[in-house]
Amino acid sequence: MKSVLCDINFILDIFLERQPFYAPAARIFAMIEAKQLKGYLCANSFPTLFYILAKELKRGGAMKVLEKIRIVFRAASVDEKVIDLSLASDFKDFEDAVQCYSAVHAKVDCLITRNKTDYVSDIVSVMTPEEFLAVIEDADL
Repeated sequence: MKSVLCDINFILDIFLERQPFYAPAARIFAMIEAKQLKGYLCANSFPTLFYILAKELKRGGAMKVLEKIRIVFRAASVDEKVIDLSLASDFKDFEDAVQCYSAVHAKVDCLITRNKTDYVSDIVSVMTPEEFLAVIEDADL
């Protein structure tokens, strides 16, 4: 079974129904929910998602979304090694580095993001939701 780590924008696209990004993200989410894929979120994504979602959905709505996400996704750890690798990396954005090294630590097959250029790295495969769906559909043929 393929495993993926999804970034924060992926989740926000689904639960805030951001167009035109909603449909591909929702298809991947459904595949993870159906256990066709193993889905991960970086552990530090949960408090960040709460902060952003609470602005739009209030505290109760944000908590319900996080509970749903936690049922569907595994939390990829952020430990000392992930932090140290992130600090030593060439990433422009520290949060992106943490997500990347958390994905490596979780041994996922792919990191899914709309912001591929933020993840200039050869240590983990990085795809947009649309690219990932195209690869999955080609593999099914």
